[in-house]
Amino acid sequence: MKLPSITIKQQTILKLLYTHRFLNRIQIQTLMNHSDYKRINVWLKDLREKQYVAWIYSTDFAEKTKPAIYYININGVRFLKTGDKHPIHEVRKRYREPSRSQTFIDRCMLIADCCITLEKGRTDTARYYYETEANYLQDNYFHFLADSELVHPHLCFSKEELDSSTGEETTTNSYLLEVFDPTLPRYRIKKRLKDYVEYLEDGDWESETNVALPIILFVCPRTTDLIYAKRRTRSLLADIWEHDDDDRPHVRFATVDKLRALGVRGEIWEEA
Repeated sequence: MKLPSITIKQQTILKLLYTHRFLNRIQIQTLMNHSDYKRINVWLKDLREKQYVAWIYSTDFAEKTKPAIYYININGVRFLKTGDKHPIHEVRKRYREPSRSQTFIDRCMLIADCCITLEKGRTDTARYYYETEANYLQDNYFHFLADSELVHPHLCFSKEELDSSTGEETTTNSYLLEVFDPTLPRYRIKKRLKDYVEYLEDGDWESETNVALPIILFVCPRTTDLIYAKRRTRSLLADIWEHDDDDRPHVRFATVDKLRALGVRGEIWEEA
């Protein structure tokens, strides 16, 4: 089947939607570093008409001010399947995008905002490298996490600093971020926390990288969940590491509201 023709820029939009799953126009424009929102709207309208993307948009008066949310449509999936870069089982998941829950959509867009914040944090001497779950399922830097039986973070990123004298990049810190959904029961939160602590202890990270243990970031829907998770994690860590142990890993917590307000690089994280 011959697909309708689209431009290179429109292909970039499809790749962004593959990586982030759900994005609004503002996020797409920012991630593309494009200055003309009218041009973005023209490309998105054409992609919708050609069934490469679909949108979530309400014409009700109360909802009309909310930006449309875009996701991959049937021709977009077909386009992604024509290349060999994306794992086919991951591409097929995009067929089910119309049935995703609002919780899933909100989480995807929150992760996209984190990526945008990291992009904006680039300077002449430092930058952030990041991968979403769709990224590390491919053969990228954090690819080994795809095989982990313990952890499946929603976002992985590292801070890299540039040595002005040699021009070489050095990774200073790596981070694994996971968002707890508001409907996640306490026993599931407890299991996730235990799995991450076990992962930090078992040596898999060290065997795959030559950098220090990652800093784990958990995003909690409510303050009560943060208090519970922080207390539980402190107990799990105390069973393995002394509080003043130099090798004791860092596990930090923040709420969704604070993350949205101040961004992933903001002074929002509380240590376990």
